[in-house]
Amino acid sequence: MSLSRLQSDSNPYIAFSDLALNMVFVLVFFVGGILAVGQAGWEQVKYRKAQDRVVAAVRAAPLPARPLLLSPAQRNDPPGAQRWVFPAQQMFLGDTDQLSPTGQQVLVAFARVLRAERAEWKRVRIEGHTQTSQPNTPERWSLSAGRASAVAEAFYVKGGISPNRLAVAARGGQTPFDGVKFDPRNERVEIVVEYAQKLTN
Repeated sequence: MSLSRLQSDSNPYIAFSDLALNMVFVLVFFVGGILAVGQAGWEQVKYRKAQDRVVAAVRAAPLPARPLLLSPAQRNDPPGAQRWVFPAQQMFLGDTDQLSPTGQQVLVAFARVLRAERAEWKRVRIEGHTQTSQPNTPERWSLSAGRASAVAEAFYVKGGISPNRLAVAARGGQTPFDGVKFDPRNERVEIVVEYAQKLTN
């Protein structure tokens, strides 16, 4: 009796249908996961040629000081963004928001590279960063905002970049450069070139 029950329960058509259904579910979840994870990577690849042209042009430009290009994994930027770091020690006069002659020269040359490739990117976001604040001391928002504004002004007045494609942000000491507080590298300006949804003007 147990043998006949076993035979009736193991209908090959039902077993095959169950296996096929499970395989479909596994395939759907697998493809969904690949698409979700791969979308950001595809966005990076999509703008790679434009980004590579800008990198090559920056490296070929006669800059007295070279900015540092961060990899996309180092910041939580949207896909299609390229982040350049300009140390404040090279760009500004002391502990101020006044550009040094070297800083002015570097920024104008960099802006001209971007202007030559302006059909490839949507916006340039300029972030001012300062040293991490000591406990119970105010953030240096004004200094970080002033430095970002000075860079934006150089980009517009001498670099020829339209102001409607520039955005300025003051970060203060909220984002240490490498996650290390009280590091000299925390004093910097970061320029984020956003390539997604490119404009033509």
